[in-house]
Amino acid sequence: MNNCKVAWAAAVVGSTLLPLAALAAGDTWVFNHVIEQGATGFSQERRNVSIERVDSDSMLVGIKLDGSPRAPEELKVDLDWAQTRTVNGAETLIGRAFSFPMTVGKTWTVDFTDPTPRGQQSNTHVKRTYKVLGWEDITVPAGTFHALKIEDRGTLDARISIPATAAGAVMATASGGTTVTHIQKAASGDIHQTLYGLVYYVPDVKYFVKTLDEHYSTDNVRVSRESEELVSFKPATQ
Repeated sequence: MNNCKVAWAAAVVGSTLLPLAALAAGDTWVFNHVIEQGATGFSQERRNVSIERVDSDSMLVGIKLDGSPRAPEELKVDLDWAQTRTVNGAETLIGRAFSFPMTVGKTWTVDFTDPTPRGQQSNTHVKRTYKVLGWEDITVPAGTFHALKIEDRGTLDARISIPATAAGAVMATASGGTTVTHIQKAASGDIHQTLYGLVYYVPDVKYFVKTLDEHYSTDNVRVSRESEELVSFKPATQ
């Protein structure tokens, strides 16, 4: 679908509800995926996203590097792409970029706390509020599309634990080598970040064509930025 422009009827603009697109096993998207950490960290990859199976209330989505011979990582999501996680034995909503049927001005909120340690981070509380802003033409590697723009704003609060570490070094002296050891005690603290995101959804593509996810420190310094842009889309019928 290179260099194409997806036209969508003017009737969907405004108060008309936009339904969930009919997804099917075999629908495949390729995205450019960029991660920026602080001022210097940068990584980029091309990811292949495909629907492996559609069930009555969920679907299995495969994600892998584009062109890789390895089997994809498979993720179960709801039919509207919402994601859940088991927290304290209960299924908990952790992500919902879309809330169908969608219309301009609609809002919804995702609010959860996960006590599970993940790396150095634990007891993570995330709250994000989404709002459908309107229709906008946007250009990505796959072409130019008329997309429904969704904005989200929120906060992330978590506990950070830093384990105790010990580092040794040998310092040369006149009488021989002397080992110097530095021990850092275990420490913990709280972090607070503000969140900002954008999603551009295109009905004919059945998914987004661009996303943006940014995290900011309490000093309003950007900590990280993650973005995706559509490179190609192949529906199951082709």
